[in-house]
Amino acid sequence: MKPAPGRRRRLPVLPVLLLLFLPLLPLGAAGPKDAVIPLQDGHNSQYWESQRFCYTNTRTPRWNDVWTRTQIRVTSDRMLRVTQVDSEEELEKFSLWNVVFSFLRGKLNDTSIDVDLYSNKTCLKVELLEPGTRYNVTLSRRFDPKLFLVFFLGLLLFFCGDSLSRSQIFYYSAGISVGLLASLLVLVYMMSKVMPKKSPVYFLLVGGWSFSLYLLQLIFKNLQEICKSYWQYLLGYLLSVGLLSFAVCYRYGPLENERSINLLSWALQLLGLLLIYSGIQIHPIALGLVLVAVCTKNLDYPLQWAFAAYR
Repeated sequence: MKPAPGRRRRLPVLPVLLLLFLPLLPLGAAGPKDAVIPLQDGHNSQYWESQRFCYTNTRTPRWNDVWTRTQIRVTSDRMLRVTQVDSEEELEKFSLWNVVFSFLRGKLNDTSIDVDLYSNKTCLKVELLEPGTRYNVTLSRRFDPKLFLVFFLGLLLFFCGDSLSRSQIFYYSAGISVGLLASLLVLVYMMSKVMPKKSPVYFLLVGGWSFSLYLLQLIFKNLQEICKSYWQYLLGYLLSVGLLSFAVCYRYGPLENERSINLLSWALQLLGLLLIYSGIQIHPIALGLVLVAVCTKNLDYPLQWAFAAYR
């Protein structure tokens, strides 16, 4: 049956996406009958074929693991693709979303996967994009200074939120930082408006926030290479967007309304509590430290009430 004149036939979205992503599937993918290689602490091995790995966590988290990071690192001399799942059964399944997310994850020659201390099992699939690629798989458990920095930053924001909300230096520096990060979101939004609605790339841009976060992650992972190769463009971007953000902040000026200052102070304190909780790997200890911080911050109010009642 021919379509009515003046009307165009719409191509189904799912087959179009399949046709787009199938050529991107890696070579030499592990078959369903291939054995899963178990990973243990201190594991460091070299491979030349697509393999599947699983790490079973048998260790109970202890108090001295508060800033300990368990990490699986895959390094290679060529590009490859690493997909993380939560169980061996998911390694056998084919999912279009896994293919899409694997494509968005990018082709990297150095991939790190952080393992939650409370997770029972973490599995990953390493897929070669070129035959004969050599790669190393390493599992390590070590002190992570980034977790300590996140925890320290949370303490700083929580206990100094009142003074930071009234500081002009913090106001301008935070405004410039937000402007630099928000410019990428604006760029993705403009691309989604210009992109034709029927284009398959539109489905990647329609997420907006998630795609922007992926771009930020990709930029930070390759920040050193970007600074070496494109330092002129990077410097121009930082100067132009930074000056524009400073002009906007200068136009509206620092906060003067007391209620606005209180809202900013509460927001900084709430962000500080979230960072304190995120910087501690042991959940009960993290929750206890959050409660101690809240009680310490507001300890003067019960003392004032007790002193007033005594008088």
